[in-house]
Amino acid sequence: MGYNKRVVNLFLSLWPFTHLVKRLSPYPPFRQLFAPLVKEDVFQVTFVPVSEDVPTPQSTVIARQALAELIRASSHRFIYNGCICRKQEGCVNYPRDLGCLFLGEAASRLHPSLGHRAGIEECLEHVEKAAEAGLTGMIGRIWFDAATLGLIRDFQRFLVVCFCCDCCCMVRTDLRSAGPEFKDAIRRLEAVTVTVTDKCKGCGTCAKTCFVGAATLEGGRSHIDPQKCKACGRCAMACPQEAILVEFDEGDALFKELLSRVRPAITRGS
Repeated sequence: MGYNKRVVNLFLSLWPFTHLVKRLSPYPPFRQLFAPLVKEDVFQVTFVPVSEDVPTPQSTVIARQALAELIRASSHRFIYNGCICRKQEGCVNYPRDLGCLFLGEAASRLHPSLGHRAGIEECLEHVEKAAEAGLTGMIGRIWFDAATLGLIRDFQRFLVVCFCCDCCCMVRTDLRSAGPEFKDAIRRLEAVTVTVTDKCKGCGTCAKTCFVGAATLEGGRSHIDPQKCKACGRCAMACPQEAILVEFDEGDALFKELLSRVRPAITRGS
């Protein structure tokens, strides 16, 4: 069972600590001190380009459909009362009341003061609202999130689906200066490819937008380092020339890749 309301509120009051961890992580001895918080077994994050504004030769419905299949496959679903990061940072660019989705058996034990259990259709509508708002989808198994919500023992059966903004997201902001362990914990989707087309005029918008520093200017045009890119699609959304395309592998490859990463967290009795 999850904690009572008083204990949950106490843990949530510690949320700003996560921002502090990230900001201090590049500097020794903090790097060694915080390293256990971003190990693969307690911190795994993947971005899903769900926004309809991403320039793509295919419909980004592909990405939303993959996320929709995860929602359908989940044993339980819960919609959180607003975005923790946007509320904490006082966001003025995106809706603060558009909260995270929590999936998996542990979601059934979340305290009702945090939000409400939701059916499949309501969750799908929630994803559409996030896409229309221009937010990036992010799925993760994050121990600290589970702990603050009173689900320490159920961490392995808990999946977070966030809808992130560049200005407030704990993971996205200031990541250029974060330690390598933090960056490496963000695993890109291999079924997503980000490419620069001949429309590029070398304006540098993508380089300013990329939160991991994967986009740079070389020879007067954009270059995206595939080793650094996290396939979130934000550079494509920001490009004024629509010169960056996001492409998805054919068929259900995207869904299969997502499911292979999170199946233990969302299926009953795993």
